[in-house]
Amino acid sequence: MRCLSRVITTIGVAYQFLAGIAIAQPVGGNVKLLFSSSQDITNTWGKLHFGATSLQKIRECENPGFEVGCCLAREDGAWDVYGQVFTKGPPVNNQVKEVNTWSIIHATTRDGERFENVETVFEGVPGPWTFNHAMAYNPEAKEFMLLKLKMENFGFGYTAYFSPDGRNWTEYSKNPLYYDGDAISLFWSPVAKRFVCVAKSFQMPVAKHLPDHGGISRRVLSIRSSRDGRTWEPSDSLCDVWNRGGQQKTLPAELLTLPDDQDPPDLEFYSGNGFWYHDRSYLMVLNYAASPLAPRKHGPQLDTEWWVSRDGLAWDRPYRDVNALGDASAYNRITHNPMIIDGQILFRFARHLVGMKQDRISYVGARANAEFSTTSFQMPQADLYLNAAVPSPDRTFATQQAYVMVAVLDDQGEVVPGFEAEKCLVQNNDKIDLPLRWQEKSARELAGRNISLRIFLRSANIYAVTSKK
Repeated sequence: MRCLSRVITTIGVAYQFLAGIAIAQPVGGNVKLLFSSSQDITNTWGKLHFGATSLQKIRECENPGFEVGCCLAREDGAWDVYGQVFTKGPPVNNQVKEVNTWSIIHATTRDGERFENVETVFEGVPGPWTFNHAMAYNPEAKEFMLLKLKMENFGFGYTAYFSPDGRNWTEYSKNPLYYDGDAISLFWSPVAKRFVCVAKSFQMPVAKHLPDHGGISRRVLSIRSSRDGRTWEPSDSLCDVWNRGGQQKTLPAELLTLPDDQDPPDLEFYSGNGFWYHDRSYLMVLNYAASPLAPRKHGPQLDTEWWVSRDGLAWDRPYRDVNALGDASAYNRITHNPMIIDGQILFRFARHLVGMKQDRISYVGARANAEFSTTSFQMPQADLYLNAAVPSPDRTFATQQAYVMVAVLDDQGEVVPGFEAEKCLVQNNDKIDLPLRWQEKSARELAGRNISLRIFLRSANIYAVTSKK
């Protein structure tokens, strides 16, 4: 398994250092503190745990006729949506390859359900394309990138297209970039300042306890990155994914992300769909295991798992027991970065809208009494809000005992007079924007000061702390 990196700089947040402590200075006057691992908290007491939230089906929708691949927020509150229409053609001369067609669609949406201004902005040249595609936007270069997979003699050729505006597309003259597996995702990491491509790859030889159609190859992930989308690290290719004549060559193990000793011995990674969210990235990994009910055939998918990373390159796996897709698991995996609309994180499938409340992918919680401090930040001229479930969804019976109390600490770790924990009590509430008030006082009185929050909790989940002018 790849070693885990620790990154301090984050998008939208600048840092200064005071007495060895990182102080977040919100850009644009806003604060957002998310909680996904011990890096987000300090000075803990009690038994705290980190968890993740499963996606839920929100409502049924009419099929838009295209698969969503990339979403960008607009200044008018709507979202630009890019996707693909893929049409499978018949085999040519009884060969495996087919002449398939595809096109890029642009549309807008305000609710994630209804798409307006739908237009075809690019049509690919017919050929042996697979349906796999991934798109992302590089805000540094103000450039879109599209990856399409072409089935060539050595397997899946990663074919790149670029666009300055999402409508005028040019194929890269040096395609294919490399060869690898056939399940892909693509996003931009503002910390690494690189495109990140997560793809299904193969490790071999592996002696499988239950053989399936993959023979002696095990599905794993390759994580590649590029500053411009044209030159990639690593640049090694997976040669001949079909293993014809026993000539298959896998990437070196150090370039692959593999299951570890905490995993079941037959676990495989079928795909990883990643996206950037505020100051970190999340990855939804589709797990797989062969089955004796389908001997030497493609077995059923196993489940999905949330991973988290500070840079998009090295990943933590703290939520192995949570099925990330929840009751939407029939769809196997997401296909695009989330839309944030009306206080919800939304993903679109053909006929369903799925999601969860905003900022709630991960959380820190406690069953019994526990305490922690947030990282320090510079208080803006704004009010603070708590995104929390009190009691937590798994402890709804604990309404009478569940609580959250919040104190404000100065840059020496001392309670600011008037902002004691007993003056800010939250009970029996589940919202993304619970106002933090110390009786009648607001933390905006402390604007410009470096502070942190001391949070006391029981039978509650803390998802985020945000500010609002």
